[in-house]
Amino acid sequence: MFQFDRREVLAGGSALATILALGGCEKLLEKIRNRPVRRDVSTMASNDPVLEAYRDGINQMIALDGGDPRNWTNQANIHLNFCPHGNWFFLPWHRAYLMSLESIIRKLTGEASFALPYWNWTCNRAIPAPFWQAGSVLNHSPRDIGPSDQADISVVGSANLNGILAETDFELFASGAATALRGGGGFSGRLEGEPHNYIHGSFIGGTMGGYTSPLDPIFWLHHNILDYFWFDWNSRGNANTSNPTYTNFSLGGMFVDGDGNPATYQVGALILAPLLSYRFEAPASCLRFTRVDEAILKRFLEKGEPVEFKPLREFPSAATGVRLSGVRGQSSRMKLPLEATRASLAADSKQRLLLRIEDVAPPGTDNFFVRVFVNLPAGAEPDPGLDNYAGAFAFFTDAGHSHGPLNYLVDLSPTIERLQKKGEVRADAEVEVSLVVVPGTGEKAKAAFAGAALEIGALTPLLIERKPIPEPLR
Repeated sequence: MFQFDRREVLAGGSALATILALGGCEKLLEKIRNRPVRRDVSTMASNDPVLEAYRDGINQMIALDGGDPRNWTNQANIHLNFCPHGNWFFLPWHRAYLMSLESIIRKLTGEASFALPYWNWTCNRAIPAPFWQAGSVLNHSPRDIGPSDQADISVVGSANLNGILAETDFELFASGAATALRGGGGFSGRLEGEPHNYIHGSFIGGTMGGYTSPLDPIFWLHHNILDYFWFDWNSRGNANTSNPTYTNFSLGGMFVDGDGNPATYQVGALILAPLLSYRFEAPASCLRFTRVDEAILKRFLEKGEPVEFKPLREFPSAATGVRLSGVRGQSSRMKLPLEATRASLAADSKQRLLLRIEDVAPPGTDNFFVRVFVNLPAGAEPDPGLDNYAGAFAFFTDAGHSHGPLNYLVDLSPTIERLQKKGEVRADAEVEVSLVVVPGTGEKAKAAFAGAALEIGALTPLLIERKPIPEPLR
């Protein structure tokens, strides 16, 4: 089994490239061909060998001495102390985190082919049954929901997920540019700011609602499907940034390998991990993922592109000092500059109109999220099934480990264009945007919602380039 650790190529990547370019070590190539497979948990019975190994591994990690870095609580504290959120290191950091845990479980259990399963919540919106089994280490407490609760389809369903996977801008998909794991700028991209945050805080809650969330075994399956979504997004011909601040960033001093030795990962090399260290089994239902030649995809990923999120124009803020409280149906309404709407609706426009939600003060509870609507009729139920619905954003925070103000972006263009075709938006008339707060799932979330308050520094319209859908990789 091929595995990256501190002695191998994820520390730099160039050694592997040289080996493969020369036609290299057949033994290494054989390990890559036979790399472990990450499977869809919905295909697994409770006694599936993968879940049995996962239980065994967790139990052994719990039993380890507190001085062992592989101890279950110590592993959760890595996330508590180092996890990046709201910036473009979010996806590669969590990829390294998953790989490190797999290495530990393989070593402790002796299951050399072990790979974490993934929870495809788009197709199976309830926490999988084995994670509610009485007496099992997978049945973690506390959670704010029960076995029958389903995640909100407007946030995690296939319609929204396919829209996220169709995003053509790297940072809007994978979160915004930064220079450090925490406090280095950035914003939450769609994958993070919508389903990732929602599953953590608005849906499951409990331990999953804070930065010690890896104590709940469902955490690792949640992040594994996010890792799959990133891989699929790349497989559709979407390039990661080649910015050296990103690709050369070293993730050291946090992770360990199966023996408990320090493991260092480099972001640029982590991009290739699904082609070299593990592979994904296709989902059992609901979503169709992209299949491409791995050699072609490898060359594409190694190259990357000098992409960056750069607004073409920013307009004066449509609103400042916005306060939303936990009152069902309460909304904040604001008019967008007419010039911004005109630019995005012009014939053959090559511009998209986005709304930047800036300097959002951590709400104190993650048990609610916010939906965004365009020209929502007065008195209308803010239903995400309406053509007026533009998107949502959710929260994942920790009271003792703030990353600073939160920032989000919502693409208004698809909704505005849809309403224009119905005659409900005109290029010469102002467009109104509404933000509506929504309680999370479960009685505890609804109780917390009543006392919640959300402060937003500013709501700023901006125009970005409308990029073409990438050509299939050939």
